[in-house]
Amino acid sequence: MEDIHELLEAIDASAVGGTLAAVVKVTGSAYKKEGAAMLFKTNGIRVGLLSAGCLEEDLYERLKRAENPYGEFMYDMRGEDELSWGEGSGCNGVIHVWTERLDEEYTAHLLHLKEILRSGQSVFMIKKRGVCPGYLFVPDSGRAFGHWEGEVPEDCRVIERGMFFSKALDSEVYVQKIRPKRRLVVFGAGPDARPLVSFAAAAGFSVTVSDWRPAFCSAEHFPDAEKCVIGFPNEVLSSLALKREDCVVVMTHNFKRDRELMYALKEKELRYFGVLGSRKRTARLFGSDAIPSSIASPAGLAIGAQGAEEIAISIVAQLIQISHSIQLREAACL
Repeated sequence: MEDIHELLEAIDASAVGGTLAAVVKVTGSAYKKEGAAMLFKTNGIRVGLLSAGCLEEDLYERLKRAENPYGEFMYDMRGEDELSWGEGSGCNGVIHVWTERLDEEYTAHLLHLKEILRSGQSVFMIKKRGVCPGYLFVPDSGRAFGHWEGEVPEDCRVIERGMFFSKALDSEVYVQKIRPKRRLVVFGAGPDARPLVSFAAAAGFSVTVSDWRPAFCSAEHFPDAEKCVIGFPNEVLSSLALKREDCVVVMTHNFKRDRELMYALKEKELRYFGVLGSRKRTARLFGSDAIPSSIASPAGLAIGAQGAEEIAISIVAQLIQISHSIQLREAACL
């Protein structure tokens, strides 16, 4: 998951203030990479992580002493003596962190960014340092917004994430394409769906649960789901407006309802389409021994999982694997 989503949920328009810190460059190895972000709120609450806990306390103390929290910090994790940052961590990299104060204007822009991401759009973000610092958010469609002068030069659009020196701006810049939360739709609200929804939400997915039984499909049983949609498959599919970036898991344990879903979804292009149960059962759902290659059956990585929790872990692991492999392919095409 993009760390920014967790931070955006923690930012409140009624409580302006605090500092946003982000990893903008990593040389060598590190626990977290470019894009890792952390929020230091004025009340002492911290959200997110920049590393495995190696540098956060030091950064917090530095920010408390700083007159202006707008700055850049470098942590060299390569040393192994007791006075170095690398002592005991096992890392072998150099981490560059940019920090920014959350004033009213920046907070308002971040809240607007949250709404755009919730609408399903990706956003290109660029930040620059130097004499004329600034930041800009450019949605897939609609107007760009931020604190920025001039245009965004082409040399800032050649990568999806990272820090470099822009000759056109004569400044260090950091760019990042921020994608919306990955969406997972779980058809079936039985007890075994609960750990799947919980683990998937913790991994950064926006989870929707759909079932025709109100007693099962409720916020009480699925507190981590963003939506609970009640209705039979033919009633809810149009309202769900599934997209090619979405993931779907079918686990109603009702053969008739599963078959309805199979026929309704088999022609849809989805990022992931998993069916709980054996391949033999899935073949029966299709009425053929040939299961389409786009169907993950049984859903989840083959780790010998047993029980609801282990099966949920195997499915979430497969969702993460597929999501990351697609992002790597997209980045390689730039």
